[in-house]
Formats: sequence, structure tokens, C-alpha cells
Amino acid sequence: MKGHSMRMNEPKGKELWLFTMRFPYGSGETFIGTELPFLCERFERIVVMPLVVEGTPREMPPNAVVRQVLPEPFKPAGPVTILRYWKIWQDLVQSVRASSPSPAVLRKHWPAVRSQSRHALERFQFLSTTLFPKFDPERVVLYSFWTADWATVLGLWKASDPRVRFFGRMQGFDLYAERNPDNWPPFRQFQLGHIERIFVTSRTGLDYLEGQYPEHIGTFEYSPLGTVDHGLAPWEPSPVTRIVSVANLIPIKRVHLLAEALRLLDIPVEWTHFGDGPERDGSEKIIAMLPPNVRVNLMGRIPHAEVLEWYKSHPVDLFVHTSSTEGLPLSMKEAASFGIPMLAVNAGGVKEIVNANTGVLLPSEADAAVIATQIRDHQTSPRNTVVFRTGARAWWAKNFKADEAYGRFIDRFLIVHAGDRRQVDQ
Repeated sequence: MKGHSMRMNEPKGKELWLFTMRFPYGSGETFIGTELPFLCERFERIVVMPLVVEGTPREMPPNAVVRQVLPEPFKPAGPVTILRYWKIWQDLVQSVRASSPSPAVLRKHWPAVRSQSRHALERFQFLSTTLFPKFDPERVVLYSFWTADWATVLGLWKASDPRVRFFGRMQGFDLYAERNPDNWPPFRQFQLGHIERIFVTSRTGLDYLEGQYPEHIGTFEYSPLGTVDHGLAPWEPSPVTRIVSVANLIPIKRVHLLAEALRLLDIPVEWTHFGDGPERDGSEKIIAMLPPNVRVNLMGRIPHAEVLEWYKSHPVDLFVHTSSTEGLPLSMKEAASFGIPMLAVNAGGVKEIVNANTGVLLPSEADAAVIATQIRDHQTSPRNTVVFRTGARAWWAKNFKADEAYGRFIDRFLIVHAGDRRQVDQ
């Protein structure tokens, strides 16, 4: 971080309002925790505003504070509020209706979407009397980490106050239309009509957005998330193939596919999985049928810092990822940073991190047998060497090392915010 402390457009005396889903509460959004120190170095003060507050917050840098700004985040706007803000309410509703792929889809989802719209309007109404009066456009920068719920609220604010300019990121659930019922993100067009710039975390995602929304092509910009350098992980050859995977146990992550692949192996394997979720019972049933040559460690959902510490003391031969849809997984960047070769199914931005320098990229339709073959062959492949592992780490450093990635991102962020059109599109 030190190397970026004297960059152009330093926001001396400026404050950043960072809108998150839950961070710093809960165990998710770990990538925000990685980005936050770099933001703190460049802004005098950061105010983190989670949509939902649950449990105990994680430790924050000295110049970052957490504010619970919505005591009732899922309270719907009533008739009086709708009438009071009738014009922007109508703008929102008309945008939603116009973006529907068909009348049938609109009818099917309208009750749920109208409810979500009322939540957004109530949040806007509440903040209009509590938070927004404290906004100074010369001093405060607005940044929604996800282009989702908060982006809709900020869009309503923008519609009522032209001084407002806000920015966002997109990476996974908030990016691909197919992650929504009937492939319809109902608030997308409204958000795109009001947001200043969206920093997309994968080139695949950038191409997708530019293809889907060519009328907003100048709104999108590539800016990857980075990971911190923790050094090369310890490793030496072993007769046991040591595999690690990191994913929530939910359908789209398809962790069961890896378990099914391990059933087909007759070589000694030790599989360690980090993550939990509703599919744990199903995964455990498959694991119970694994042959005795396969040992499994289900670590559950543990703090991100503990996962990184585990890497520092446990040799890993292969990181395996089988998700059916993805952004550009931070877990894979972290594996590469430790020099761990990767085996992954091509989905979303995965191909941007898994290549000949870092591992093996399988076709999206790869089944358990294909995955099993790759695992079986790994021990005798050139990827199971110190030379390859060192090269994988070097490739990560060139593309996704945190201080470089976030330094570039904040530079671009500040140039766009300053509105210097001579540099904005360079």
C-alpha cells in the first residue's frame, strides 16, 4: 500500500460512504475486508453502512467506522410515503415494468417486485431525514460495493437530487441475469440510468454487460479484486494427492460434482473443503459412500483469516473448483497467490485466472469422470512441481496482487469522481 500513498487526485479531507450488504457483520464479503485498508489509506474517513446488521462486526481500520443507518431495512413504504414521492416512485415502477422480458414474466413476479420496490422507497424516505442531509457533494464520495439493493436506493436519491453521483461494483449475483428468476433483474435498468460508473471485477462480466446493455457501454469499466501477498505455501511431493476446495454448499457451486469424481478414484486422496450451506446433508451422503482411499475434512464456514493461516501450514497439491456460474472467484486468486495449481470448470470469469500458467481449465460441461481423470493424472504432470507453483504465483502477482489492483482501481475511481473528462476514458 505504501507505494500508492502519493498518487494523483488524493482526496485530502474527503470521506467515503461505503454501502455493503452485511459487511463487516457475518462471515461473508471477505473481499471488502481486503479492499478496505487501501480505501482507508486514500480517504480521511470511511463510513461503512451495511444493509443488514447481524451479530458482532469484524475489526475495522482506525479511520473506518460502521453505521447502522436502517433499523428496519425490510419495512415497506406505505401509501403516504408513495404519494409524497410519487414522481420518483413512478420513475422506478415504470422502469421496472419496461424492463420486463414479457407481460407474463411481469405478472408472475410483480407482487414480489412491487414489495421490493416499496422496501427501496422506504429506505430512501428514512435516509432522506437521517443520513442524506449530512451529504456534502464536495467532500463525500458514494460507493455501493454491489450494484443491487443499495444501488436502487442511491438511484432514487439521484433522481431527487442531481448533486448525487455514486459508483458501484459488479461481480456475481448482481451481474448475470440468469441468477434471477426468469432471467430478469427487475431493477437493472433503473440502476444503470442513475449510477455514474460500474467497476466490473472480471473481463467476462464486462463483455457480458456491454453486450446486454450497449446503450450504457460507457458506464462499465474493468477493475479486478485483488488479494494480499501471504507468500508461497509450503510444499513437497507426497504419495497422497491433497485437494482443497472453497465454496458455499449451494446448488450453483456443484461441490457434489467433486465428491462424485472422488468416488471414481483408486489413488490416495485427502480432500479439505471450506464452506457450508443447505447442500451439506446431500454432500455428506455422497461422502459417506467414498472409498477408503479418500479422506475428507469438511471444515465448515470458518473466518477468512483462518483459511489463509491454514494455507500457510498445510501443503496443497491441487485447488478444485466446479461451480456452474461465477464472477472471478477471490478464493482462486488466493490459491494462485500461494502457488497452488488449479483445476476448474469454465464458468463466468474463471478462465481469467485458470490457464496454462496456473492450472487446467475444463469445459463447462465436464462431468465427474473428466474431473477424476485430471485429479488422477496430476501427480505425474508438470504442474506437480516447484517450478510450476512458482510460476503460478508469479502470474498471480502480475495480475491480481492487491496493492497493484486496488491502487489502479482507486486512481480510476477518483478520476471519474472528479469528472476530469480528459482522463476519464483514457
